[in-house]
Amino acid sequence: MTAGLLFVDTTLRRLLGWILAVPVIFWAVMLIDFLGFSIGTVVWYGPQLLHAPWWAWPFIPDCPLAAFYGMIAYFRIRSLKKPDWLSTLAAVSCIKYGIWTILFWGTKWAATGEYLPIEIGLVVVHVALAGQGVLLLPGLKNISIATRMLAIAWLGMSIVVDYGFGHHPALAAPITPALAGTWAGLLTTLLALLMLLVYTPYRLIAATAQSDGRS
Repeated sequence: MTAGLLFVDTTLRRLLGWILAVPVIFWAVMLIDFLGFSIGTVVWYGPQLLHAPWWAWPFIPDCPLAAFYGMIAYFRIRSLKKPDWLSTLAAVSCIKYGIWTILFWGTKWAATGEYLPIEIGLVVVHVALAGQGVLLLPGLKNISIATRMLAIAWLGMSIVVDYGFGHHPALAAPITPALAGTWAGLLTTLLALLMLLVYTPYRLIAATAQSDGRS
């Protein structure tokens, strides 16, 4: 298992390094993140933000904020900054909201049989968003468990604001707030387990030592 984890870690690092090293690809990712943040916040969540209390604003534009966090995290890594709490928040946010959106549209398509071009485009973009978060995971191995759990706690607060206070994204039949909230809670729990049980420093150190011992 440790050898498999080391292989995944190495592969993700190489992919991220390739993106950061090729200017055209890096700036394309940054542009997509910026457009996702700005358009998503203004067009998709703008009317909702206007009618929400100010204290809920940091939690309402879920996917646009994840793209914004990812953009900053990639900039920091390219500038040789060490991963920090924001890198952790970017990783878990991009993964959570990317997968949540895929579940949302997939469920709607299965129920209605309608595949609008804009919906297909949103799914493609959110697959990329989730992938962007996955590529940040190797950099978290030196982040403390407490810092990782702080990022998970932020996601938990978002669930409370969204589904406890009714500030969740606009939903379409047959997705109900209960179902959408269940997805959010399950994804947050799985990410918490990933942070606690899988992607921890000692496992990667053990995997590296095992690999070196075989060479």
